[in-house]
Amino acid sequence: MKKKFKIYLSLFFIILFFPIKSLASSIQCDLFVDNLLSSPLDHEWEKIVGDIPLNNFGFILQFDWDDKSKKTFFRKDNNGNYIVGKIYNLDLAKDLKSGDSIINFNNEKFTNSKEQKDILKNENKIKVEFFNQKKENFILDIERKESYLTDAFLQLEDISINSIDQKTGIYEVRLVYNFSKNYTGGAYKNFNDIADGTIIYDDNGSWNIEVCIFTEEEFARSKMNDPGFQIKILNIAKKDNDLFDMHYKLTPYSTKFGNDFNALYLQKNVEGVYGIKNKFNLRAFPFDRQKISLELIDGRYNLDARNIFVSKRAHIFLNKYVKKNEILGWDLIEYELNPFQYQNPFHMENEFSDGLRLDLFIERKHGYYVFKVIVPIILILLICWGSVWIDPKEIESRLTITIVCLLSLIAYNFVIDSEMPKLEYLTVMDWIILISYIYATIPNFLSIASFQLHKTNLSMCERIETYSKRYGFLSYIIIIFVIVAINANLNPENSSAVISWMVGN
Repeated sequence: MKKKFKIYLSLFFIILFFPIKSLASSIQCDLFVDNLLSSPLDHEWEKIVGDIPLNNFGFILQFDWDDKSKKTFFRKDNNGNYIVGKIYNLDLAKDLKSGDSIINFNNEKFTNSKEQKDILKNENKIKVEFFNQKKENFILDIERKESYLTDAFLQLEDISINSIDQKTGIYEVRLVYNFSKNYTGGAYKNFNDIADGTIIYDDNGSWNIEVCIFTEEEFARSKMNDPGFQIKILNIAKKDNDLFDMHYKLTPYSTKFGNDFNALYLQKNVEGVYGIKNKFNLRAFPFDRQKISLELIDGRYNLDARNIFVSKRAHIFLNKYVKKNEILGWDLIEYELNPFQYQNPFHMENEFSDGLRLDLFIERKHGYYVFKVIVPIILILLICWGSVWIDPKEIESRLTITIVCLLSLIAYNFVIDSEMPKLEYLTVMDWIILISYIYATIPNFLSIASFQLHKTNLSMCERIETYSKRYGFLSYIIIIFVIVAINANLNPENSSAVISWMVGN
């Protein structure tokens, strides 16, 4: 009895005090928002403020992350040339694109040496030769410009590819990410002053802080600047609203609480499941490699006002995701994070916004198609050509075998077609099935010809039968191999590593 009484008493106190504490939390955050809205000061927290000073030539080199050394390094193309990364100059973006290669700098090979870096620091105008992705060389005279921009700082928390539907050209992905902004320094002093006494408060003689969690509606009321405002995912075909969540988290830092500085750290947290439209090159199917692309673009500001930056943490997570290799039916090979310039078709011709593209390179696990489709087809053709070993006079037996084999091939074709879209080109599997149709039909005509010649020209009949037994099925196997080899050579980037190795790519 005493034990039950203690349990009930504990539950009573939990119910009594928990709502009070929750209410107290909401009061501090509401007070902060009310003071923001009633402040007579300029609302700098409403605005996008260019707080990153730039004094350069409008672009930087593309860099990648080395997971072994835990350091960044500058990317090079196949010819050893450095590659253009982000572009900050709107005029420069008309001619130069992220991914272009740097050939010469002031008529010298660009090596990114210390001497060249010193020149870049002191010169106000440079002459650079580039090589673009259209395999064209071009030269630009670039002037140094002073400017300010703000950052949309992206942190990728989680990503998982749930399914890949090549028939509809849509893959389903779960994303957990956030955009953050650190409000500190003189530009945001007033913002931090308002936090003092509201979400940084005196709690019975000791300083305390309150972390505020805002819904989308609550955040809109505060009129604070959204750190990920109008940054959109391109090519969304569908979105599961039941699995979508977005909220804002405001964390104060204060010297009164033992921190080294005063700041407000704002996060826009997004979690959702999306169906993304993707281009698939299926010519090498089922020995194909694909590129899954996820593109984020700034739908509000030009690239000279705001850029999307990605954290090192995102690179670390993506490396771990590649190692886990958790895509059903596919091997995850590698990833790339690339900037690009997005041009909204509804905006002015020379307006570009910043974009970030995540490319996941995947390779199909073709074991299913080899052992459950291709091998059975080959066995069916083996049985079909086995009919040539039957006496030519037994034409009914021969035709029965070949026709049954042909019908079996048609059934396999239906299985493949159910997984594939209607394509304007033939895949490797399509070629294999087409050649199999032809080779399943040939024994029918051979049987009829041998039956007739057996009566009229026995020597010709025996010659046909001999060649059919020697070269019929063997020629089929050779042609299948040639088809795979030709497609792998024509599409080396879209062919699996095993097939590319077989044909010497």
